Amino acid sequence: MPVCDLRPITEADLDAVLELTNRTRAHDRIPEVLLMEELVEGLTGDQADMTTDSRLARVDGEPVGYALTIYLPSDVRLERCYIDGHVVPEHRGNGIGRTLLEWGRDRAAEQLLSSGSDLPKYIRVDAYDFIESAHRLFARTGFEPVRYFDQLLRPLTDLPAQERIEVDGITITPWVDDRSEEVRHVKNDAFADHWGSTPTNKTRWEMRMSASTTRLDLSWIALNEDGAVVGYCINDRFEADDAVTRRKEGWIGNVGTLRSYRRRGIASALMIRSLHGFAAEGFDHAILGVDSDNPSGAPRLYRNLGFEPHTRTITHQIEL
Repeated sequence: MPVCDLRPITEADLDAVLELTNRTRAHDRIPEVLLMEELVEGLTGDQADMTTDSRLARVDGEPVGYALTIYLPSDVRLERCYIDGHVVPEHRGNGIGRTLLEWGRDRAAEQLLSSGSDLPKYIRVDAYDFIESAHRLFARTGFEPVRYFDQLLRPLTDLPAQERIEVDGITITPWVDDRSEEVRHVKNDAFADHWGSTPTNKTRWEMRMSASTTRLDLSWIALNEDGAVVGYCINDRFEADDAVTRRKEGWIGNVGTLRSYRRRGIASALMIRSLHGFAAEGFDHAILGVDSDNPSGAPRLYRNLGFEPHTRTITHQIEL
């Protein structure tokens, strides 16, 4: 087994980390391409502290893998910390992945326990279902599979009629920046009964709104008769992925309605408006991710709008 040196990722390592990530994604047939601005967004700000929350693995001075912990503090329901990372193909099978994952597991536990709360605490990691080596590694490191998340895809042809956008007492409007904080509160209410979800704080919400892939110009909000926000659909565009997917995809990034406004067709109306917006922008497909056991009936809604199963990821966890 080669000697593996672990140290925090620094700004000087970012080019190597980017190349490493995209090379491993290509090898594993993951249909995603990471851009530098996305990498920086994930390693800076409130998202993570590179000094304490990342480790770069080097063999003979060459970067061969890394791990990153992403802690999501919460004062209700539960607390979560996710581990992300990659190991280049030629250095797999010799313990580097396990070394990184064990570091991530221990660091995640440290972060979770630092809150001092009595809430349930979970360390989570996920991977596409077809990356069998990752799932074997998770199992050897004490993780158990607990949830399945599906990506659903549809071509932007034969779109639902615009008339289906009409909902009694509801107005669908383009995104308005000064309503963002209202939307955050709606999001937290909409996802209060979703598995593993905790409220999004203002800092992380602002990071989400300003992310390089967020397309607020293609996003929508739903207003009731009093002008209050009761639903939203925030969308994304990952243009670099076109090179591997051979599609121009618009992402339904996050859609939700107040729980008291469910079953009225608001989510459908928001998504139909989004689909037409994607098509007008020149995209040829729409894609989204959903918990396969979503309690709001979202998988059925998406099927009714023409989405079909495309890929699946499996989430594994350790409960502290």
